[in-house]
Amino acid sequence: MKYQIPNTVFVQEVDNEVILLDTLSQEYFSLNEVGKNILDLISENLTSEEIIEELSQVYEVDKSQIQTDLSTFIKALQEKGLIIID
Repeated sequence: MKYQIPNTVFVQEVDNEVILLDTLSQEYFSLNEVGKNILDLISENLTSEEIIEELSQVYEVDKSQIQTDLSTFIKALQEKGLIIID
């Protein structure tokens, strides 16, 4: 499964966080460092399995926990229209 950020979402890095602005709804969202890392991996056009592998090398967390957290994060982004799942 791959993900992409819609053209209607503006992404800006500020200090150690990322701000996402949905230009359709005019809502903005803030991501912490982990969210930023996930968004960076999504921007590299990685699959969910590749993202889990990359995150497991950065964070000392079990892959099953990363998978659960990634799924929750992706679902939240999708519900807000900030990501498209291919």
